[in-house]
Amino acid sequence: MSTLKNWTNMTFKGTDVCAKVDTKTAKLSEAEKKNGDFDVVAKIVQIFELDDYTNELKLRDMSGAVYYVLALKVKFPHLKTGAVIKVRSATFDTTCTSDKKVLILQHYSNIMTFVSSSKKASDISAKVSNDNSNESKALKANVAMTPVVLTEVSSKHAALPVTSLHDLFHSAESSTNTFRTCFYVTKVEPGNVADACKVYDKKSKKTSSAKGSKGDMIYQVQFLAKDVSTQFNTNVYRILLYTHEGLGSNFFPQKATNLWSDKGAAKKVEASFAQLTKFNSWVDCVVEKRNGYYFIKDTKMIY
Repeated sequence: MSTLKNWTNMTFKGTDVCAKVDTKTAKLSEAEKKNGDFDVVAKIVQIFELDDYTNELKLRDMSGAVYYVLALKVKFPHLKTGAVIKVRSATFDTTCTSDKKVLILQHYSNIMTFVSSSKKASDISAKVSNDNSNESKALKANVAMTPVVLTEVSSKHAALPVTSLHDLFHSAESSTNTFRTCFYVTKVEPGNVADACKVYDKKSKKTSSAKGSKGDMIYQVQFLAKDVSTQFNTNVYRILLYTHEGLGSNFFPQKATNLWSDKGAAKKVEASFAQLTKFNSWVDCVVEKRNGYYFIKDTKMIY
């Protein structure tokens, strides 16, 4: 096994492994013109959990085109964001009427990943990055056809697995206090945007209203959240953005300030609240468990 692993690493490291002339493999920019099945080599720039059984993969290749494909979790449990993959036997979805371009997998289709030492994967991974133009269009539309993840987590947490809200609140792993989760926001509290920032007294460790006051400003916001695992129950789950100890201080584009006196800043925060509660908007974040509560950290909004 050791000999085989060494041979595999050396072979993939020094060899492209994909034929230079491959009529079966198509660039995503040319997928719309293809008839019948074709293969695709691309990077997974985002994985979105549609439901308990299906992930939606957002793919981009060296041509710069972006496509989406549905992948069953049971059949493809090994896929991760950032991985370079080869999709075998995909077809272009001619029934999609929106600007969103979709690939269809058949029952005989397959998704293969390259080994970590692969030259092919390294080249594509380094040159291909995410493109958020589809998401930007969706946010401006009245009805967002594409789920939009409004946030990104710090690179140090990129490999952290996503934990559902159900597991987070009902059967959380006890060996760690740091988790990654993805949810949509049903309501932001407090309802008055001006009360989102409070004055924090470091000595007494207490907060007070910023109205007519001065001092260290912090965010004290609560998100009432739901996700795929909890959308059919009557519970809502409270995720906290309290920045008094630095956790989540970079979440909003607007730094904490007195929103009672700074009307410009208040409008920016109000716009962020509107984005968070917009239909099909999602929050992918890292949370830390403290005294039974979950506090957002190492996460920021990108829209």
